[in-house]
Amino acid sequence: MGNSVQIHSFSLTRCVQQALALSIVLFAGASLASDPALPLKSGKYTFQHRYAEHPTMASIRLRVTIKGHHIVITNPKTSQVFPAGVLAEGELVWHAASQQWIIAEDAEDRHAEDVGGCSAGPDVVDLVHKIYWTC
Repeated sequence: MGNSVQIHSFSLTRCVQQALALSIVLFAGASLASDPALPLKSGKYTFQHRYAEHPTMASIRLRVTIKGHHIVITNPKTSQVFPAGVLAEGELVWHAASQQWIIAEDAEDRHAEDVGGCSAGPDVVDLVHKIYWTC
């Protein structure tokens, strides 16, 4: 009987260890897969436009409206850089590979190989420094 209690105790301990290990793996995987919180709340903001190829070159100010994860970037008046009107609109999505927020037009954009700058991928928007990047 002493052996069966010992075996039973060993099985219970091993079961608890396996459950704990599985919980740690699942928790770690879930935290890696989730997007960080948006650094800006819903509202209206003024962003600065910047060129990816010339990041220190001065450009124009833009109006940005954020509602949840939806973003609309508007040029309030015609300029040498952009015509007046909506420049970009879509969902704010965290692009894990580049560690940047992008303006997604569809679900595939989250996994785009290239983003921002002069790539063919989705536009990058810096929500912390309030910068809209283009080529």
